[in-house]
Amino acid sequence: MTSYSAQAVPTQASPEAATPHTVVVASADASVRADAALWLGGAGFAVTAAATAERGLELLASARPSVVIADESMRHGDRPLIEVVAEGPFGSRPAVLALCAGRGHAAAALASGADDVIERPFDWRVACHRAGALARLGRVTAEAAKIRGELVHVRRMLDEERRTRQWLDHFDALTGLPDDQRFEHALDRALVSASERSLVALALFDVEHLVLLNSRLGRARTNSVLQQFAQRLIAGLRSDEVLRTMAPPSFSMAARLGAGVFGVVLTGLPGEREARTAVRALLHRLGGRYQAGDDDIVLSTSAGVALAPQDDTTAEALLQKAELAVAEAVERGGSIRFHQQVGKRVTERSRALLRLLPSALAQGDLQVHYQPVLDGGSMSEVTAAEALLRWHLPQFGEVPPSEFVPLAEETGLMVSIGNWVLRTVCRQIRAWLDQGLPRVRVSVNVSLCQLMRGELSELVRSAVTEANIPPELLELELSERGVLRGDPEVLGELQAIRALGVRLAIDDFGVGNCGIGYLKQFPIDVLKIDESLIRGVDKSPEDAAITGATIAMAHKLGLRVVAEGVERSAQMEFLRQHGCGACQGFLFSPAVPAERFAEFLRAGLPPTAGAGVAGSGSHES
Repeated sequence: MTSYSAQAVPTQASPEAATPHTVVVASADASVRADAALWLGGAGFAVTAAATAERGLELLASARPSVVIADESMRHGDRPLIEVVAEGPFGSRPAVLALCAGRGHAAAALASGADDVIERPFDWRVACHRAGALARLGRVTAEAAKIRGELVHVRRMLDEERRTRQWLDHFDALTGLPDDQRFEHALDRALVSASERSLVALALFDVEHLVLLNSRLGRARTNSVLQQFAQRLIAGLRSDEVLRTMAPPSFSMAARLGAGVFGVVLTGLPGEREARTAVRALLHRLGGRYQAGDDDIVLSTSAGVALAPQDDTTAEALLQKAELAVAEAVERGGSIRFHQQVGKRVTERSRALLRLLPSALAQGDLQVHYQPVLDGGSMSEVTAAEALLRWHLPQFGEVPPSEFVPLAEETGLMVSIGNWVLRTVCRQIRAWLDQGLPRVRVSVNVSLCQLMRGELSELVRSAVTEANIPPELLELELSERGVLRGDPEVLGELQAIRALGVRLAIDDFGVGNCGIGYLKQFPIDVLKIDESLIRGVDKSPEDAAITGATIAMAHKLGLRVVAEGVERSAQMEFLRQHGCGACQGFLFSPAVPAERFAEFLRAGLPPTAGAGVAGSGSHES
């Protein structure tokens, strides 16, 4: 190898003196190597030269030049050296300037991969300019390739971040558990494996009184308790008590489905006994004390379970049935409830009712009756009514709502029936107004199924608008069970309904485990005291004290009080003395058809019916 100094031709200026380009000159002609070194060195290039193709390739590997200047005729083995260099055998490809003996050789050089050519007699000034141009072009190309590589890297990072974000979007930020969408997808996949010998269990765990807990502890400490709850649930799924109930291949998953509602899927369960064992083990682990800052608290948790394939084989239906089961478990004060237990009422009669119920609405067999509500002060003026559903069948007679409403809930019909009742009542209010009758407010019972769908406020708005009635003439009655859940979605629905001008009432207050102070968490206007509290007010000092205190506290909260199930004059007198706002019951009238109720409005007071008949079931469902 011969090295040449860049100072051999001082008359040439360096094109990029700060960062000189390296050039390898490969030629068998010593004079060519010398001239190239002098001219290129004077132009600022770092030049090395080789007399053979093999030596040129060695320099190419070690020096990694920007430009290679090589004889077109020089060969490596049976291939032109230019062709080998152009393939970039050592990674990055240098620019190639071919030295050609004449015009006929230039085409062959270019075909072999040369980027440019110069022909004999060589003009080294031109060669310097062309080598400089090729070197600069190579640098720009390399920079562009680097930028492209960086862009590809950035794009990959962004794609990875997007995929990660999409993944995290389906996880609960507080507990780290999957959300409802991912849970439903997992349940759908799990149901494919459901069989009589390999059950799939869907269990819903409801943390009760969550809104009350939040108001007592504050959001931060309540969130800490929920995180502990989720951790116990995950640990429970990994415990031996649960794992040994599932035959492989099996799958389990936990998710947070609502504010205080957690879901679990278990597969590979040989039978209902194993499902019950697994859920009981989980519920046991979820019990005990939780650390809430400096306080210890005990959570009240209920579980509702639906099994596939016997209860259903679709995720949506199974979730609905598990919700009904957990709602009944909550109502019973905390327990495990299987959907099949909810349906234990099924007898020969109820099986017949189940067959007839789907067509009852279409055939017009269902009717809405109205029970008068009287002013609690005068007890002589009809001021409101409660709309009550009736079903009469020739072969069974009058079917009580307490019998067919649970069946409608279990079969998913209650939503369509409840929507029909709401629209029917709104149209009836319009009809009474058009007849010039006194304005009365009518209350409609809302089932938990309707409330949980998240569409109730829009349905109410539509029904009120279509009937063209003042919204304040409509009142919706909710059970304690519905509001006790405290889900943000439920609270949002209630607030949206209240914003329409429609009033909200708590029905059957006193049969659940809800304290009256708890109701201040909700947008409630009316408290309807259950007949179980009213029944003994004229005979039992304890019942009288509880009912009197309930009325007083409700007034302090700004709630209107309605007493249900008034049957005796002594009860009515007690309620009047304690300032109860309104009363309803058999002392005044049972629920009657719309035409009969219109007569009451014209007369101002319904005729007394059932006065003094204790235990006659005066509060109707």
